[in-house]
Amino acid sequence: MRAARARGSAIVIEPYSAITPSEPCQEQIADSVCRKTVAKSALLNTLEGVTCLFAICIDTMRLIILIQWFFSLLRYLWQFIGITLLLLVIGHYILGGIGQLRELFAEDPAKSVQNKAVSYVQSPVYDEFADRDKFWREQRKAKRGAGFQPYYHWRRGAFSGEFTNTSPEGIRLTVKNNISPDAKKIFMFGGSTLWGTGSPDRYTIPSELQALLGPGYDVHNFGETGYVSTQELNYLLHRLALGDIPDTVIFYDGINDGYAGAYSPSIPRDPQKLREERKIDSGTLADLFSLFTKSNYYRLFFEQDGRRNWDLLVEKKIVPNSVLVIDMYEAHIKQIRALSKEYGFRALFFWQPNLFSLNRTMNDFERTILGNASPVLVKSQKAVYEAAKARLSGREDENIFFIGDIFDDEEEPIYIDWMHIGPNGNAIIAQRMFESLTGSTIQ
Repeated sequence: MRAARARGSAIVIEPYSAITPSEPCQEQIADSVCRKTVAKSALLNTLEGVTCLFAICIDTMRLIILIQWFFSLLRYLWQFIGITLLLLVIGHYILGGIGQLRELFAEDPAKSVQNKAVSYVQSPVYDEFADRDKFWREQRKAKRGAGFQPYYHWRRGAFSGEFTNTSPEGIRLTVKNNISPDAKKIFMFGGSTLWGTGSPDRYTIPSELQALLGPGYDVHNFGETGYVSTQELNYLLHRLALGDIPDTVIFYDGINDGYAGAYSPSIPRDPQKLREERKIDSGTLADLFSLFTKSNYYRLFFEQDGRRNWDLLVEKKIVPNSVLVIDMYEAHIKQIRALSKEYGFRALFFWQPNLFSLNRTMNDFERTILGNASPVLVKSQKAVYEAAKARLSGREDENIFFIGDIFDDEEEPIYIDWMHIGPNGNAIIAQRMFESLTGSTIQ
């Protein structure tokens, strides 16, 4: 294309040349482009901000939903745990109740292993005792509430009943009549057999001895369930520290020392209940396991295996531990004698009988007790009996009296389990103590 221009009368065609805008015009164009670019950039930034804000909102909503889901899960989990624990507790008591009913309605309640109260009640020792059921309910109640005590570890609290009474200090009542103001004071120490498990207040060994000695003596029953001789020594030290000085101290031992030393926990001189129930050195898991072993689930599904495993563990240690039990008791005697010289009292030591010495002609009930017992437990207590008989017999001139065979020739019912005896057995023991203490013989 060409540009035309008039020249005179003729028209001259000239070559085309580009038309260049002026500088002000160029500035206007550049400014317009710049404004558009800025506007576009601002729009993009706005869109980007909106997008980020939207993403944040989405993430926040997701977090809120996740938190709600977590707390819902936690709530359901706690509900599940709570319901599970409740069902476990209910199941524990249901299993216990079933066991109790099975024992109560069994053809031969004397074969009871789990419910000792039933087997105690069925002992022929109580054939002439009309209130034996009421008595045993009272004995079970009196055993509850044993509290911690330093050095001697535990002692039960106060109890008041028709047949069983203990003071606020946990001391079993010894029946006394018109004690003389200048009566000679006698302290008696032992485990539950001396305390009087299985006998009303009037028929414990201390009460029987008090009746034989008369008002010239004042007998105190310091026996307590599960005590080994070490705990008795510590309790004697406690009384001496209080200024309570006796004229005579009598120790009636053997079963708890033998059981703890040769069977459970199979550690001579070790308080038997301390490790099993207090678990001083245990951690949380051990405590939980200990709690589980006390449940009816454990008794139903695992107890037999647990006993079998325990028997395998302790059986190989029975012989050396039985010897060590007597070594420790000899040391106990020396320690008491040292105290007796310092405080001026007389000390007598009696090694008690138990059914597992196997020297007695047993009645049907006693044979049932033997048949239900762990063979390893029987073996351990037989070994301790033999070791004690070999070491302690014939030492009456030292005020050491082995009376582990005192019931061998008795035909009447004596035992209510392998260690505890009834009132008639207590009377026989008290008579032997009376004769040893006074030098007099009861016809």
